[in-house]
Amino acid sequence: MGKNDNLLAEAGVKFFGQMSASATHEIKNTLSIINESSGLLHDLSMMAQKGHPLSLERIKDISQRVTRQVKKTDLVLQKLNRFSHSVDQAKEIVDIEKTVTFVLHLVSRLVEMQGAIVKIKPALSPMLVFTNLFYLENMIWRAIEHACFVQEGEKKVMISFGTDPKAPSIWFLMDTAKDDIMDDLFGSKKDHALLAYLDISIKKNRENNSFGLLLPKRI
Repeated sequence: MGKNDNLLAEAGVKFFGQMSASATHEIKNTLSIINESSGLLHDLSMMAQKGHPLSLERIKDISQRVTRQVKKTDLVLQKLNRFSHSVDQAKEIVDIEKTVTFVLHLVSRLVEMQGAIVKIKPALSPMLVFTNLFYLENMIWRAIEHACFVQEGEKKVMISFGTDPKAPSIWFLMDTAKDDIMDDLFGSKKDHALLAYLDISIKKNRENNSFGLLLPKRI
């Protein structure tokens, strides 16, 4: 295994760990609320046994709270399951917009923790690439991270897509951008390994505080 392969593997393991940790943290929060609701129901049942009137409205409220948390947990598990299957194929045909949308959904908690607002502008037409889905998801997350980190104050990112299906690209527009960080954008060895493996090049536009991931049509 070459040096770049090692770096690629390290980047992938870190990415998988980040996403798994974030998802399990969300599940832990929902389970905590469900457990708290269970405790409330236990208290109500004990009070009822002692002759206190049972509040049906309160029971209904607790039941609805549990139902909401179960649905939320199910959505997190669906998200995690889909992400886990990203490693099934070495390469496959990937819809770029759908992949970006999924990644943003996957990392929503991490984005919120950074106090950032990230939105997606729909593509004019579908853009497909033949690539490794897992590492493309990793690269998109790294781009979102960079787009958030490069800004000062309020962090806002608009993700858009190029208009030429033969030259797929993903663009990240920020409200502000620190010059020193823009200079060193994707400067880590792991980022270089990801970019090289995916054959993605970076284009910076300092005039409007943006950068793009330029993808090959087929890899």
